[in-house]
Amino acid sequence: MTKMAKHPQPRVWMLNYPLFFRAAHYPWSYPTNISHFGILCGVGWYPIIEALARDVESELRALWREQFHRPDQIAALEYALATGCATFPVLPICTDISQVDGELNVEFQQGSMCPADVAERIRSYIDIAVASSRYICESCGRSGKFRESYWRRVYCDDCLVPEAPLEQAVTPA
Repeated sequence: MTKMAKHPQPRVWMLNYPLFFRAAHYPWSYPTNISHFGILCGVGWYPIIEALARDVESELRALWREQFHRPDQIAALEYALATGCATFPVLPICTDISQVDGELNVEFQQGSMCPADVAERIRSYIDIAVASSRYICESCGRSGKFRESYWRRVYCDDCLVPEAPLEQAVTPA
C-alpha cells in the first residue's frame, strides 16, 4: 500500500539511548508495550522519535550524573529500595511508542528520582514530537496530512494508493 522509507531499524539506533529505551533492552525487568512489541508506527516517523530520544537521553544522563555526585541521593535511594519505599522505576523510562488516530503516541513513566522540572522538559520534548507527527508522512517522512479515509493516518500524496469510486466497489461484475 505504501512506499517504505529507508531508515535504520529502531533496535539499532535505540542502542544509542540506553536509559530512555531500557525497557526495550531489558524486557524481563520492564514488562511494557515497547519491550514486547517495539515501536509501532511507520518508518517515516523514526527521525522524529530519534530526535526525541536524543533530547530525553541527554536529560536522563545529566540527572544520573547528578545523582552520582551526591552521595546523599544515592544513600536515600538505597535506603528507600531496601525498605520498600521507592517507587518503580527510579529514572524516567519510555513504555510505549505507537500511532493512535494519525498521531504519534509516546508514553513514559516519570520515575521516583525525577524532579518535576526534568519531567516537564521531557513532556515538552514529547509534545514537540507529537506535534511534528501531525504533518509528517508516517510512511516516508516527507510532508503529509491527516487522512481520515486511510485508517486515520498521516500520509503524503505519493504514499497513497488510488481509491476506486465507491459505486465501482459495490457493483457486481
